[in-house]
Amino acid sequence: MPALLLLTGPSAGRRYEVVSQLTLGRSPSCDIPLEDDQVSRRHAQLFLDTVAGQVRLRDLGSTNGTLLNGQRLALQEEAVLRPGDRMRVGATIAVYEPPPVSIVDEPSGAPASEPQHVPIEEVLPHVGAAAAMYSAGTALLGATSEAMVLRRLSEETAHALNADRAAALLSGPEGLRTAAVSGAASVEVPRALVQAALERKELGRTDTALCSPLVASGGMPFGVLYVEREESPFTEGEGQLLASLGRLGGEAYTAVRSRAEAEAAELPWVTPLGTSRAFRGVVEEARRAAGSAAPVVLYGEPGTGKALLAHFLHGKSPRALGPWVTVECRQSLEAVEVALFGRAGAPGQPPVTSAVLRADAGTLLLRHVEALPRPAAERLARMLARRAAPARQGGEEPVDVRIVATSASPVSRLASRGEFDAALARGLAGFELEVPPLRERRGDVPVLLEHFALRGARQGGREAPVLGPEARRLLAEYPWPQNVRELELVAERLGRVYAAGHVGIPQLPPEVREGAVGQAPRTLQEQVARLERDAIAEALRESGWKKVRAAELLGISRPTLDRKMEEYGLTLERGTRG
Repeated sequence: MPALLLLTGPSAGRRYEVVSQLTLGRSPSCDIPLEDDQVSRRHAQLFLDTVAGQVRLRDLGSTNGTLLNGQRLALQEEAVLRPGDRMRVGATIAVYEPPPVSIVDEPSGAPASEPQHVPIEEVLPHVGAAAAMYSAGTALLGATSEAMVLRRLSEETAHALNADRAAALLSGPEGLRTAAVSGAASVEVPRALVQAALERKELGRTDTALCSPLVASGGMPFGVLYVEREESPFTEGEGQLLASLGRLGGEAYTAVRSRAEAEAAELPWVTPLGTSRAFRGVVEEARRAAGSAAPVVLYGEPGTGKALLAHFLHGKSPRALGPWVTVECRQSLEAVEVALFGRAGAPGQPPVTSAVLRADAGTLLLRHVEALPRPAAERLARMLARRAAPARQGGEEPVDVRIVATSASPVSRLASRGEFDAALARGLAGFELEVPPLRERRGDVPVLLEHFALRGARQGGREAPVLGPEARRLLAEYPWPQNVRELELVAERLGRVYAAGHVGIPQLPPEVREGAVGQAPRTLQEQVARLERDAIAEALRESGWKKVRAAELLGISRPTLDRKMEEYGLTLERGTRG
């Protein structure tokens, strides 16, 4: 049978089945008597229309009126009730429950009947504690960040308990801090309720407030879930519901946090290697940009390490503990749109959560953003302007995402030439940092070679090879057309193949030997530089790699020698000291 469940008011918690008709009012003769001065003696009536299979609501000329889903019914107006509709009479709020649906098979031996097909919306719970837990569980399972868990938890709690205000608060060394609030800008939680929740894992309550611990299995509370309601006191059942929501929210928060920590552990959080002036400059610019919330575009030739610098920037930013999400923009339009905006579920295909939504409270890296298809770029620009992302359940929800992009050229320049969406270029306006190619930071080549060669050798549990001076010279002079990426591949191969051995010119890849030889100096300045570099290298070898002695042989000061060695990418042989 259809029924009416009273959520608040003097008869809160009672359930009345609609057999034929129900009258609500202050009179004791009413089917649902309500001791409330705001209610007329015969206030409203529900009746069952057996022909249409509907339950209708009618106001009986009450003084203060009858509200259905927040709208006042006119005198003698009839309204058809739908599952989950909320009716308000004075201080009483009631929810309409549709008739229960049965889809069980016929008993054995019974006459065969046609199979029943019931819309899933009618099977799912619409009212009561079961509906509140189902709604909250669905919302929390779709959360992609800790901030989103707490925001959704406070919203679902306020709705489930018909509260004026709800808040999720986290405890820390500095005390309790508000993480999410629904229904107000801020809340003030009584100290006694907080202590009961955090120190004794108890549900604290007053006439107008409830406070439950945020806790996951096997741990102590790490926060509280708090609600306030001014119209009517909370019931015991509502206290149980809040405690359940606190536990559900604690489990969801812990799961999302653990997943984020596991993903962060897989990221290559390393300080970019290089001491050249050009590279130090861009690293310092990245440090300054990290403290801002503005978008960052890192541009330069392929293989210069733009993605690694983006990781470095995220790790130095206030969002370092937030999610880090990457989208490759060189994919097809369909693949990019699915990655950026998500996809609803389909037969054989589970739904895909939008990358913008997953990056909430963190950073979204758009790799090769200049290749982003124009339709996807236009849609992304609109979302960034609205600070919103596609929600799993449909529609949009607000997000706080910082965009970092990599590109071959500045997007502002591409937009001015009509080669990039102008609206997205405005959305990415912020910092534009050029990452220099390796040929402009030759002093970093020896450091990078040593680092990558050692990494390659240690993959086999061995020590890095020793590079001979001529091999080192050829590697430093090679133009590295594919930049750091090419150097990384060559150095790691040398480390794996010649681990703990010696690398001379014969051991170098053919392209390095031929490429370096093909770079013979042509101008007078280049020839002088080559002679000077060879003279310094010879002096170092003759002095046994003692820089003080080498400087004497060359007739220059020790600081001048250090500067020249950095300029030409010369380093001491391993195991020597200058």
